[in-house]
Amino acid sequence: MAKKFYYPVIVSVVAVMAVVSLGLPTISPLAIDIRPSKLTLFNNTARTIYYVAFERQSAPFARWTPCTHPKICGDQGIKPGLSRDLPYELIYHWHPGAEVTVNWWSLMSDTDAPDGYRMDGPHETTVPTPTRLLPGG
Repeated sequence: MAKKFYYPVIVSVVAVMAVVSLGLPTISPLAIDIRPSKLTLFNNTARTIYYVAFERQSAPFARWTPCTHPKICGDQGIKPGLSRDLPYELIYHWHPGAEVTVNWWSLMSDTDAPDGYRMDGPHETTVPTPTRLLPGG
């Protein structure tokens, strides 16, 4: 009876190790879908994700700091499991064909932190955008 139990467990462990070693894609905390007229940001976490986006080459010159308290962040966040559209025209210095850098972070309640919240991030993801803006997509 012990052989019947261990065999499926061993096969399952080996299968998981094979998938991990192949480097198959995992779900990113923030998934970004590139669409004809906008980026769609998907929050795949259990916390609200806050974000800011810039054209990649102008990002180092943009003066910004991540908000560190939900009250300061306002409605900038994407609630868990939801998405937000970001039209290209609203991205700082965006132009057709530009790469866009999205900086994103989340906040966790922490009584030891100065504002009562600890930040996870900011993280950075850069994506290409279409060479032509197509309305409605």
